[in-house]
Amino acid sequence: MKIVQVANFVHETSGGMRTALSALQTQYLAHGHEVVLIRPGIESQTTETDAVKNFMIRGPVLPMTGGYRVIAGRRELKHILHSLQPDVLELSDKSTLFWVPKWCKKNGIACVVISHERTDLALNSLGWKRFPLIPIVSYFRQAISRSADAIVCASRFAAAEFKGQSDLVHVVPLGVDCSQFSSSRKSSDWGTPFTLVVCARLSPEKNVNVAIEALRIFCRNNVCQMLVLGDGPLMNDLQEQAIGLPIHFMGHVNDRDTLANLFAFADVVLNLGHIETFGLVSLEALASGTPVIVASAGASCEVVDTTCGVVVDLQPEKIVAAINQLRQFSREDLRFQCELRSSNFNWAATGERMVELFTSSTGISKYVDHS
Repeated sequence: MKIVQVANFVHETSGGMRTALSALQTQYLAHGHEVVLIRPGIESQTTETDAVKNFMIRGPVLPMTGGYRVIAGRRELKHILHSLQPDVLELSDKSTLFWVPKWCKKNGIACVVISHERTDLALNSLGWKRFPLIPIVSYFRQAISRSADAIVCASRFAAAEFKGQSDLVHVVPLGVDCSQFSSSRKSSDWGTPFTLVVCARLSPEKNVNVAIEALRIFCRNNVCQMLVLGDGPLMNDLQEQAIGLPIHFMGHVNDRDTLANLFAFADVVLNLGHIETFGLVSLEALASGTPVIVASAGASCEVVDTTCGVVVDLQPEKIVAAINQLRQFSREDLRFQCELRSSNFNWAATGERMVELFTSSTGISKYVDHS
């Protein structure tokens, strides 16, 4: 089966979507399928790495998104898809590429849409609430729902955007690589000093400013530090807010091993995004044996339970209380419970479920002759 992934809003420093695309590619290849990725870039080009052919289509930066590019013109994308003749198209964009499912239906190509974000909530977080975009978003959603073979959401929170379409929507949780993210990476320096880690794109919806204010309160009575892993449009503002505090801005961490080591070094990871549709950071931290504090809104609270983290409202005082609550537990007990919780999520199960959706949409058997 030839699977073509089409994705917009894939930034060089974006985390969750890039991780999901790459992990799913690995699973599809392991099942014996052919995989192609099409995404926007500065210039159009074609490359091939790790048995995956990559088509990059020149696309403009979408204003007010912090540098995300989109495939704007339809002609080049249609031309590439015609030449590839995919069995199934996995679409990771339900706004600017809303027309793709209808085009696929017309051309006899199965189309499965992955809903990576809550479009309705994301627009508000980008400061677009003053524009009359709700009718447009509704139109996009209806257009996709009429033509897509399936819509995949990683959480119940994400699926809530598609009320009344239960037959079309499938909740498929994402996974974590427990061979890479593991508490075995914790060193003898763990907890010296007490370390909070924030790993997020530095944009409004991630609420890193709230984490900084929580540190301001916490460090009055504790020797501690905060590591901020990520880059984005709010970098300068957040650095100014953090003046005088024990905070290290480390920029985007592209190396996954380095990221795994930092998660293992942390005592607590803060993932305060209130419109997260899954929260891979939370899961990777848990696999590293590190408890997580997450926002009460969003999907991370579906990943974390009371054995391995705390769900809080976005108030600095409540975050500090949650940190102190976690410090009452044995670190070894927490490490065990965190890893136990993360073991419920794995990419193999995610890939298997996606392949089942593809095959039910195409009528092609999921069993491939590897000979």
